[in-house]
Amino acid sequence: MPFATPDDVAARLGRPLAEDEINRVSAFLDDASAFVSEYCTGTWDSTAPPTIFKTVVCAEVIRWLSVAPGVILERTGELETQFGQSASNQGLSRDARTALSKYRRKVGSLGFRRYDC
Repeated sequence: MPFATPDDVAARLGRPLAEDEINRVSAFLDDASAFVSEYCTGTWDSTAPPTIFKTVVCAEVIRWLSVAPGVILERTGELETQFGQSASNQGLSRDARTALSKYRRKVGSLGFRRYDC
């Protein structure tokens, strides 16, 4: 189940979605929600996910929408664009991972000493 709706994305874009965008946005919402669920390894109550999940999912969908399919690198200065077999833009950005880090299960180790009496 997605953490956001197409209406949430439209509100953040500041415009209604065109008819031809709704299916793509819905698919991206499913994908981004899956990435968030996978990244946040069960450290939240699934019946009431944190609000930041909706924020991150919408931001990632908007980021994905801004990249043309097949573009793997784009620069502004001196205009450089590289195309590849598949775009690598679908995944959580560094900013998204930082925002969600609080909801990742932490793994650590403890040192034990045995004292003989």
